[in-house]
Amino acid sequence: MIKAAGDGEVIIDGRGAFNLFNVKAADYNYFEGITFRNTDIAIWAGTQFIAGSKGLTVKNSRFEDVGLAIFSNWSGSSDFTILDNTIIGRHDPDKLIGWIGEFWQQFGGVDGQTFPPVMSSYTGVRLYGTGHVVAFNHIQDFHDGIVVETYGNPDGSHAVEGPQYPTRDSWHLRPVAIDFYNNYLSNFHDNAIEIDGSLHNIRVMRNMLVNSASHPMSNQPTGGGPIYWIRNIAYHAPGGATRMTSGAPGVLYYNNTIFTESVTGSSANLHWRNNVILGQNFAPAIFNVTTNTGYSSSDYNGFRPNPGAENSFHWNAPAGALTLIDGVNEIAPRRAFATLEEYSAATGQDRNSILVDYDDFVNVPALDAQDLTRVQRVYDARVLDFGLVRGSAAIDSGVHIPNVTEGSSGDAPDLGALEYGQPLPVYGPRTR
Repeated sequence: MIKAAGDGEVIIDGRGAFNLFNVKAADYNYFEGITFRNTDIAIWAGTQFIAGSKGLTVKNSRFEDVGLAIFSNWSGSSDFTILDNTIIGRHDPDKLIGWIGEFWQQFGGVDGQTFPPVMSSYTGVRLYGTGHVVAFNHIQDFHDGIVVETYGNPDGSHAVEGPQYPTRDSWHLRPVAIDFYNNYLSNFHDNAIEIDGSLHNIRVMRNMLVNSASHPMSNQPTGGGPIYWIRNIAYHAPGGATRMTSGAPGVLYYNNTIFTESVTGSSANLHWRNNVILGQNFAPAIFNVTTNTGYSSSDYNGFRPNPGAENSFHWNAPAGALTLIDGVNEIAPRRAFATLEEYSAATGQDRNSILVDYDDFVNVPALDAQDLTRVQRVYDARVLDFGLVRGSAAIDSGVHIPNVTEGSSGDAPDLGALEYGQPLPVYGPRTR
């Protein structure tokens, strides 16, 4: 245990060292009340295929001027508890910039910026394994915020030769039962939360996701699911909200408030309920879904289509409720629709969904991803108010979801992350 005594600040300065604490092969280490700074990896807890640790706890600490705050990609890592920390990377805190693509390339050389930007801070918290909790942290100015390592095939499995799911003797090495909740995440070249390497029972709940140049919610891909995105708020994501590739299966979006377009490039067994999705003019369509399963579904959502868009909704799915295709040898037919009514009538999706707008929220300025004078701004979500106004159409327009919408105060649950009249969640470190 390394814990501040309470009689003054405890600072561990790496003076540019590659690594401060190497806790690989050392289980149940505990850090609390420490400031870590000036190092590439502050706490190194695992290396893929070699060694790692279990039971790591880091609480009420501060990380600054670091490349990685907490890092393990060892599959045997388990039961990490990362709570109430402030984690600050080295990237420019005043400008949002992406790391890839022609859109962001045009900012190279502007105000001294380089493209692609130097990746001097890779990830705030990057981990793998089972049973982790990362909650009530403030993380900003990295390439990615919180990440499940993009590991490859989980130990005990092989995508081509099989078995496709890990054998029982490898179950303790699976990336499962992981919780990311009540974090405040801001200013990333890529993703706020990236769960690309995970399998199932991953719960991403009640997070504030602001200022992501690419998608704040990334499943690229996840393996099987269920993957739960519940009551998250995503604001200023000029590259869109959701990254889904390689048929990312078993993803459920419940009661999220999303202020940018949602494009799911490749998915399966995908389900949307009680979300509100308002465009940022990243793409013409507000909701563009491609799925390899006929039983993917969407309903009881609120949409704000982009003004002037020729087609606002795409639902690309195989015909037949029980149909499954591989998305490679057989491609789902492409279908585009101008209005919510046309889309619902033709597909059977979102029949109980409604239209919403920015004036349904107390204080949320509409953003334009094509406005080059403002797209690099870094917004402080703490001075905004994402709650619904009295009389909003989103109030009482949802559907009950067990263990998600308990405590709703009206005739039905509200759409979006925040129930009208209910106390706001805590995002980031709790007051000690």
